[in-house]
This record gives sequence, C-alpha cells and structure tokens, in this order.
Amino acid sequence: MGKNPHIVEWLDTNRFGSYASSTVSGCHTRKYHGLLVARLPSPKGKYVLLSKLEDSFLYPDKEIFLTAHQYPGAMFPEGGLPKLTFTNDRVPTFKYQTGTVNLQKEILLLFDQNAVLVKYTCTKNSVGAMLRIKPMLAYRDFHGLAADNFALRVRTFPLENGFLISPYEGMPTMHMQTTGKFEFFPSPTWYRNFEYLEEMKRGFDFREDLFSPGVFEIEMNKGDEIILSGATSILQNLPELWHEEIERRRALHQKFRGSPFQKRLKKAAHQFITESPNGAADTGEGTGNKGITAGYHWFVEWGRDAMIALPGLLLTNGGRDIFLDVLTRFGRNRRNGIIPNYLGERPDENAYNSADAGLWFGYAVQKYLEQVGKPNKLRGEIAEALFEVYDCYQKGTDHGIRMMENGLLSVGGPHEQVTWMDAMVDGAPVTPRFGAPVEINALWYNFVSFIAEKGPSLTIRDSVTRAASDLALRIKASFKSTFWVEEGGYLADLKQGEWLDKSVRPNQIFAVSLPYSPLNFEEARQVVEKVEATLLTPFGLRTLDPSDSRYRGRYEGGYRERDSAYHNGTVWPWLLGHFGEALLTYSEDRTKAVATLENCMSAFEDHLEEVGYGTISEIFDGDAPQGARGCVSQAWSVAEILRLSMLLDNARKAPARRDT
Repeated sequence: MGKNPHIVEWLDTNRFGSYASSTVSGCHTRKYHGLLVARLPSPKGKYVLLSKLEDSFLYPDKEIFLTAHQYPGAMFPEGGLPKLTFTNDRVPTFKYQTGTVNLQKEILLLFDQNAVLVKYTCTKNSVGAMLRIKPMLAYRDFHGLAADNFALRVRTFPLENGFLISPYEGMPTMHMQTTGKFEFFPSPTWYRNFEYLEEMKRGFDFREDLFSPGVFEIEMNKGDEIILSGATSILQNLPELWHEEIERRRALHQKFRGSPFQKRLKKAAHQFITESPNGAADTGEGTGNKGITAGYHWFVEWGRDAMIALPGLLLTNGGRDIFLDVLTRFGRNRRNGIIPNYLGERPDENAYNSADAGLWFGYAVQKYLEQVGKPNKLRGEIAEALFEVYDCYQKGTDHGIRMMENGLLSVGGPHEQVTWMDAMVDGAPVTPRFGAPVEINALWYNFVSFIAEKGPSLTIRDSVTRAASDLALRIKASFKSTFWVEEGGYLADLKQGEWLDKSVRPNQIFAVSLPYSPLNFEEARQVVEKVEATLLTPFGLRTLDPSDSRYRGRYEGGYRERDSAYHNGTVWPWLLGHFGEALLTYSEDRTKAVATLENCMSAFEDHLEEVGYGTISEIFDGDAPQGARGCVSQAWSVAEILRLSMLLDNARKAPARRDT
C-alpha cells in the first residue's frame, strides 16, 4: 500500500448504516472506530459494541501481535507490526508476513444483520503458531467514551462454537462464534487508557477503557480458514453467510461501469445508502424507508446533504428506485414547506433549520427528470412536497423564510444559521448570512423556473405554473440588480437590508451551474473566471478569498478554531461538481477547461489511497498543501466528484456550451 498504516482508514458498512472501521494497523485513532458500530432499533442510535480484536500469533516462546494500540506515551506493540499489505476490492483485506507465518485477514459486515465477520486464512505456518484473539468491548454511544465501571456484567455463557455476554441491561447481547478448533478462556479484564489521537487533535476527550471478557486460542495450520463473528444475534453457518455476502458484493460490483476511478467511487457511493433498522420492509420504490448517511463516521442523515448528493450517488449508479424512495422519505417529513435539515431516529427529533434543503429537493427532482424522464414516477407525494415548498416559501414560513416584494427570498435571523455555511461558535454564527444570500436566491430562481416549465408534467395546476413563469421573470431582474458587482465582474454573497456583502465566496457559482441561470452568458463567464482565479484548488473551492482578512488557511486546533475556518477558507470537494459543470458550460477554451478538471481528478485518484481508503474526505485545507480534514468519507464529496468525472467523459466526446 505504501502509506502510513496508522493513518489510512478503512470502512465497511451494511444496509442500516452500521459500520466497521479503523486504521490499517488496527490502531483506533477516533472514538468512532470500531469493528461493530451498530445502528440499533433499541436503544435508538449508533453504538460501538465490539471495539476491536487484539489478535496475535502465539509461539512457544513469544507472541507477535497483528493489531496496534496507542497508550499514553507508547505504541503497542513496541516493536511494531509484521510486514503488512492492505487492499479493499470487495472487503478490507490485510496480509501479514513474519517469515515463519503468513496470514490473510478479511473483515466484512453482513448486509442485513448487525454482525461482523473476520476471516483468517493461513498460507504458511512452519512453527505451529496458534492464533490468539482477545475481543474488546466498548458498549457505548458512538459519540461517547467508555470507562472502567462496576455496572458491566462480566459473566460469559457458553454458546455453540463460542460464547455470549450481556454487558448492560437494555443493550443487545454480544454473540462471539468461530468455525475453528478453539478454546475460550474467560478472563474478564479492563484495559485502560487507549488514546485516540485524532480526537486529541480536535480538542475532545480522547482516552477510553475497553473491556475484554476473555481470550480465544485457535489452532491455525497452513491452508486453514477460520471465521470469527461478533453479532447481536446467534448466527448459523458462518462459511455460508460469508459466501453469500461475498457473492452479493460481487454481483453488485459487476454492475459498475466506467473507469477504474469511477468504479471505486461507485463502490464508495453504496456505503452511504441506508435503511431504517426498524422501518417498513424494503419492497421497492415509494416505501420511504431509504436514507443517505451524510458522512462517516459521525454524520447521520442530513436533508441538504442528501438532496445535493442524490444525483451523483444514485443516478450515475443504477439507483433510480432508491432515489425516489429517499425523496419520498424526506418529502413525507416536511413541515410548513420545509424539508428537514436533519432526520432523527424519531419524528420529534427532526430539525428544520434549513432554507435550502427544499430548494435542493427541487433540484434533485430536476435531475431525475433530466436523466430518467418518467414524470409519472414523481406525481403524488413527491409533487405534493414540491408544490408545498413553492407555496410556503412565497407566503412565508418558519426560520424567517419569506419572499420579498422583488421576488427574492429573505431567510433566517441574527442568531441562527439556515444556509449551508452553518458553523456556530459559543452560540453565535461564524458567518452570519441572514437576509438574502446569493445561493438561496439562485436556487429559488432555478426552482421557480422549473415549476413554470415542468409543473404541468407533474400535475401542478396551470394557474400555478403561469404565475411561476411571471415570478421567474421578476426574480431574474431583481437578482442581477441586487447581487451583481460591476467593478469585479462577480456576484456579491449577501444582501442584508441596505448592506451588500461583497465577499468573494463560492456560493455565487450556483447562479451559473444550476439548470436555470438568472445571468446572461457573458456575466456567467465572468463569474466562473472570478471563482477559478480566486477560489479553485485541486480538491475543490475555497470558501473565502485568501486575500480577505477573515480567511483561515488551515482547519486545525480545537473546535472554536476549526469552526472559525470551516467556511472561511476551508476547501469543500462537493463544490467542485458545480464549478466544473459551469466551467465546461461557459469556458471559451474548452480544451483548457477539461485539462483543469482532469488535474483535479488526478489529485482525487491519489487521495483515494491516502486518508479514507477508496473514498473522499469532507474537506481540505485552504492553503497548500491541501491536507484532508473532517470526515474521511463524505456523501456529497463522493457524489459530486463522481458526477463531475462523468460530465468530463461527455465533454471529451462532445463538448457543448450555452450561448445565451
């Protein structure tokens, strides 16, 4: 692999949004790492159940460990790990070589159960070394940390081919089973002060105690294969379960089309698709039971993120029915015309503080019609939600969302954040954007224009679509007179009362990337040039002009420092999708535009090996070298880079541009 095994992180998921993840060395660097981090129906939420396995070769005179731990001031094992190579074609795969013993370890989550399977295959064992495995349990919410306590019930009970333990009342039982010839030695022990260095860097608590109920010792000769499982239920026939899951993945991956880069992103895209563990049965489109996890490890289901990611995650990837199901789910959960910003485990946990989630909902519907057609699939619940957003935004609704006399939208208030630049520090907005933000109004113009043109096909009344056509003209006239900065040839970021915020930010790109633009061709070209010259990096767009006094080039430090940089210079890969689409549309030198975007794709190809293996991070530093930050696997990052890669394919074949 060639990269630091203590830094590169791997990820495997199931249909519920449960996951297994750690670094390649097995040294957890985040409290979110774990071998079975399960999304549970009760208690609701995600919980780190099985944190890790301490596995080793047990020789007559020594022990060679295959998994690393960070303790205060020391890395264990002191001498490091055996020679290790890592791949992740279908499952995370680790190959160890000691000179006398060679072993392959593979890890996967079962698609439809909260169960992790670890398969060990011995290809060389010239000294009769035994495999020794020590399970380590956390049993806590994935945002928390465990500590040595007397409440944990330490007793284990025999189970066919293993044992079970029920550490806490109200939590699921852990069932540990194996296919190998084994002995299990109950030896309940707390291991203290594991350190998670990424949490320490982020200014959070970073030390944890883990509980081990005992030790497996398993005979392992050359040619042997054994499977060890950790699950919330008893499993039958582990080899068959392993085979079925491998075959499911093989069949899925065979459907992927495109370049090797695109295939890797399509594989990553599937990891974000989830289903409620206690929801309706998966019976196909329209159940409203599908969701999109916004990012791993700590994000859950966010409306804005899902709507932006949907076209890239699913329309490029054969997921049309799932696409409709996600739209249905978010549409059903709307309130007063607002699509949820956040979907909780229960309806009363939903959050609605997003002025743009509903407008992005309309964009997702647009992209479906553009690429799939079939407006009949959108009639009913989805079309009803679309109309309610349109109607409520005009009349005025929660969180200060209202249409002004000039047709533009005003949103939010001084003490809240309702746009995507939503960082808060000590209860105060970092980038206050209440008033009329440029991207909200670009989205609004696009939304209204879409209703005017496509409303009839969605059975929206003719009187509504005619009024929408008139409104679109009013918005277009107001948009330019409000936001256009003549002396710079770009769009201001915000109009707040009489004050115009002329900060150069990437939000203006949506005025020229969305299907309906309120600008003419020359104005749009100037916007693209301004953004490219000021904000473009190989990994996306900076969130602020580097010459601005508020610019922060590094996303580092405690949460205050990081949140202060989050939208004041930090680079976001998802913005590159819209920038790239606009560049291909309006550039006067199409060959140069393609070359510029190809350089970005090349940077992301390298990135797939460096941080989150096979996936794309949430954010990058604004200053070079642009270090990856935030979540190691982000839905809209993967989605938009995949979508842009496919747009580039089309541009190479038949580049085209708008002339008006």
